[in-house]
Amino acid sequence: MWHNLWHNLWHTRLSLLPALAVLSACATPYRPTVVVHDSATFPGIASIVAQASGRPVDVLLVHGMCTHDRGWAERQIDRITGIVEDHAPVPAISATPPRVQVVERTRRLAGGTVRFHALVWSPLTAGLKHQLDFDMTGKPTDCTAAGECKPKRASLNGYVKDNLLNDCLSDAVIYQGESHVAIRDAMVRTISQVLDNNPDSEAPLVVVAESLGSKMLFDALSAMLESWQPETRALGQQAARRLGLLFMAGNQLPILGLAEQSTAGQPAMGTLDMRVPDALQRFLDLRRRQPNRRADTLQRLAVVAFTDPNDLLSYRLLPARYMAPDVAVADVLVSNDHSWLGVIENPMTAHLDYLASPDVAVMIACGFPSVAFCR
Repeated sequence: MWHNLWHNLWHTRLSLLPALAVLSACATPYRPTVVVHDSATFPGIASIVAQASGRPVDVLLVHGMCTHDRGWAERQIDRITGIVEDHAPVPAISATPPRVQVVERTRRLAGGTVRFHALVWSPLTAGLKHQLDFDMTGKPTDCTAAGECKPKRASLNGYVKDNLLNDCLSDAVIYQGESHVAIRDAMVRTISQVLDNNPDSEAPLVVVAESLGSKMLFDALSAMLESWQPETRALGQQAARRLGLLFMAGNQLPILGLAEQSTAGQPAMGTLDMRVPDALQRFLDLRRRQPNRRADTLQRLAVVAFTDPNDLLSYRLLPARYMAPDVAVADVLVSNDHSWLGVIENPMTAHLDYLASPDVAVMIACGFPSVAFCR
């Protein structure tokens, strides 16, 4: 009897080995997040609210690549609202030409008022992206016969091609191409409208921008600061003056900046060309050169970049490019999903799910290190 019992237990343990091997191969090396050595400290939204002395705090959300809609805006506002509420408790569309949609909510958070303004710019690129519909993966057909050709595509390749390339990377191609000025100007009009409709020239401004959305925002703010229209320029100066906290998820400035450089006079192989400013550097420089605004008197801007090393489309911020007396930079590494067998992490969740990470959420709400009244 004991022999049979031992035999059965042994075989049961052996049968579990494959499952245990798979589980052990599933890793999230940057969960909890890892703040890179020598990164600057930074506040969270709750800290900004606490320091606002009763003034409203504006939070501007800008999505990145891939098609987004009002649902994205609602989810992100709800997500950040829940994060701040959880960690910093409060003491007691009609048929029109494509445009940037604005989803707005006002919430009582952390003992103050937070006004959310989520900018949904996907309608601006949707029409052009439909040209790639023919390539979307579908049920394979006989491509030698008449009718639609749907080639056979491996499931993982099809998933990445449909989503990461046809729906996401296409946004970057459109924005950096012929439509750049039109999209930038649409963003300028929308940001101007948000600022004009919420007058309070001294209220703190926080930005949470994802991937391509970061560059679109910096391009728009720079255009506002250089505008020949006094009203637009004044609103740009107001935004630059009020901006004190900037969160960037899935930063793409390094690769997008290549489209704005020439191969002539390029630096030596493997070196970083600091002479060519990217979109964030241009904005920071313009911010410093506004009338009666010196770098040593500007409100210090905290720039925080969240990067999943397995995110194929994002890059660390490299503080050396941006740090100055008026700018503090922090790089934060995060794992947005599990990596399997050390081979692959889902490329979509790696790029799109930064705010879904509990650790990222806490940092956005409470800063680093966390303020005393956050939990």
